[in-house]
Amino acid sequence: MKYTSKGPFEKGYNKMISAVENPEMMGMEFGVVAITKGDTMSFCYDQEVVYDLLFGQVSFAWNGKRESVERASCFHEGAILLHVPSGTSVTVVCEGEKAEIAVCRTANEKQFEAKLMFPQDCLCANEERGAGQMQGCSTRLVRTFFDRSTLPETNFFIGEVVHFPGKWSSYPPHQHVEPEMYYYKFLPENGYGLAEYGDDAFKVRNNDLTGMPENVTHSQCAAPGYSEFYLWCIRLRDDENIVTTVVPEHAWVTSPDARFFPNEA
Repeated sequence: MKYTSKGPFEKGYNKMISAVENPEMMGMEFGVVAITKGDTMSFCYDQEVVYDLLFGQVSFAWNGKRESVERASCFHEGAILLHVPSGTSVTVVCEGEKAEIAVCRTANEKQFEAKLMFPQDCLCANEERGAGQMQGCSTRLVRTFFDRSTLPETNFFIGEVVHFPGKWSSYPPHQHVEPEMYYYKFLPENGYGLAEYGDDAFKVRNNDLTGMPENVTHSQCAAPGYSEFYLWCIRLRDDENIVTTVVPEHAWVTSPDARFFPNEA
């Protein structure tokens, strides 16, 4: 499934995935909140929710707490997110000129402590990966917010990836039973990438989204000259841990002693 952006976001919540319209995503829902200075929006979902600040200066208020945060760029700075359990009221106020917040939601009856998270709170803050593999063809920054190893009560495995231009990620192609979504941004914004989707591929641009249902193989590449950001979100099964399977015929490329053209001999 591909959601193609229709242009600049409208003010407010811009729906991209819903449980009713996209049942193949196992109840996962997603949209982007776009606000400008002085705007206030309040939310209270009967779901586990991640509010990922993509850029801007905002204040979050929840459970009697209030904190102002700022993120200039999702490309250059680590993640800032508010993670809350079902039934938590959240109010967001835009304190800068404009801001965007990605909102990931899913059913989860388990309770846990709501938390405003910064890079130092994440499972993986901003790690460069791939530099020593595949002749550097998969160099990227990885930011994993959390999974069940750090929060057993969650139904999400979620984070961000920032591609270096012309590189790949999520490669070799892989699959899992759990559905996953990728939400994209590009720098500069007129950039594009290719999203492998089984035996097909989508051309993806700024603010597009792809959704991979059960056992669809997937990987990503960015066009030369353009950095690609994507927020990835996997909806875990309620009582089982994720098992990722790499396409066997391509697994050899990650071997430390793999040899490639023109020095493959």
